[in-house]
Amino acid sequence: MNTELIFVAFLECQKSVDVEFKAELRSIKQSLGHDLETDSHESVARSIYLETDGGPQPVVDEELCRRIGVQLAEMGDRFQQEGRIKPEVVESLVHDILSETLTEDRFKDAVNSLLVNLPPGMDLEKSTLAITMTLASKVGCSVPNLLQSCFTTTLNVINRNYFAYVQQLSR
Repeated sequence: MNTELIFVAFLECQKSVDVEFKAELRSIKQSLGHDLETDSHESVARSIYLETDGGPQPVVDEELCRRIGVQLAEMGDRFQQEGRIKPEVVESLVHDILSETLTEDRFKDAVNSLLVNLPPGMDLEKSTLAITMTLASKVGCSVPNLLQSCFTTTLNVINRNYFAYVQQLSR
């Protein structure tokens, strides 16, 4: 499963009309070398091989990545509507990025601080990913030129701490 493609699909679902945010997102997509198909009339899922130093990796289903990203974005929207994404946590992350003091541990602590108040019965893995991506999105919406930096930090946090959750969602 490709975390980058899931996260890009998540960001594409954001309701930001900010031109700078959209430009930063386009830049991220170009740097990844992918253009996720978001046309709802497209019925054939495209797959790609990821080339790494170790040779070709398993096929990545871009349509599945897009669906997972959309599902996480819907969950993140619900968390925002319920007031679970605290503005002060987002502001603190913005401050940390601007002052170049944001670490992966600090970002993970921010995510964990928002997980404490989840209602019983919520899927912890999905919630964790949705909150992680929503925090990054909110930072990017607040200060669009930070989106690239926050995107990279968020991917590192997910891949190092929550990758098993991403794998679970692909099943």
